[in-house]
Amino acid sequence: MDALPESAGPDVDLALALVDSAPDGFVVVDVAGNIVLVNRQMRELFGYESDEMLALTIDELVPERFRRAHRVDRTSYGDAPRTRAMGSGTLLFGRRKDGGEFPVEISLSPVPSADGPRIVAIVRDVTQRIEAEDRLRQAEREVNLLEDRERIARDLHDLVIQRLFAAGMSLQAAQARSKQEEVTSRILTVVEDLDDTIRELRSVIFGLQADLHSSGLRSQILRTVAEGSRSLGFEPHVRLDGLIDTIDEAIATELIATLREALSNVARHADAGSVDVVLECESDVVLRVVDDGRGIPATPRGGSGIINVTERASLLGGRCRVTRRPEGGTMLEWSVPNAGSLTRR
Repeated sequence: MDALPESAGPDVDLALALVDSAPDGFVVVDVAGNIVLVNRQMRELFGYESDEMLALTIDELVPERFRRAHRVDRTSYGDAPRTRAMGSGTLLFGRRKDGGEFPVEISLSPVPSADGPRIVAIVRDVTQRIEAEDRLRQAEREVNLLEDRERIARDLHDLVIQRLFAAGMSLQAAQARSKQEEVTSRILTVVEDLDDTIRELRSVIFGLQADLHSSGLRSQILRTVAEGSRSLGFEPHVRLDGLIDTIDEAIATELIATLREALSNVARHADAGSVDVVLECESDVVLRVVDDGRGIPATPRGGSGIINVTERASLLGGRCRVTRRPEGGTMLEWSVPNAGSLTRR
């Protein structure tokens, strides 16, 4: 340890070795601020050789814009020295030999010596901690933003869309009672405008939900449904039950392909006015795509798309059924064993 005094006995050697191996910087200064002793970590933190550092004052390790205030604080501390624990003061900055700056925490302790009072400072680089705190604050801001988006999406769906829908129903009832063609035509235009507004609001809701679930299978499902809505001309209703994001990746890949094919079939063949997409994740992963249209072919042999999704289910140990609903429309049910569920048992 070049910056420490020569050996004065085994106990002193041990003490000096412990100081030199410390993970934090260790520096001793006199009342004038001259550096009289440093350890290895202190030299590495600031980028100086031993003889270079011993030729400096402690003020020169502080960025220039802070040096005047630092000298005032150092003089004040010298007039009333006391132990100051690490982290008890404000955040400080050190200045390396190359001019780079980094945040530090410093503990101070006065010690007597034969050459007069000395101040021992322990210097810790807190760059990683500051960065971690910044990441935590950013994560908190993102959580708050996501919560706001969730609230907005919920309010748009539960309040705004429902009120617009109710207004449209009232106008349609008034249209049916009206005997004036001009009034009927105007009501019809307003109703169409309301329908367009509802579709736009639902697109906004899907966008908010996609941002809310920015990763995982939920996000993929919402994006796939949003893509399908462009061909359908309306937004399907989506319900996701269970631990969706724990579904095995192999299942998730085939599920998304099946959902995309099902929505495409509805858009091409069903002439539907609404579609429900339901995904349940328990002992089985069950995807249901239900429409109210005239229906796609009622057997898996109705087209190559249905054959493909049926084969996907079969390869995973499941099945796919396409059935006509008694009340009209078609239901595709794609079901496979939940590999994630088996793994958790």
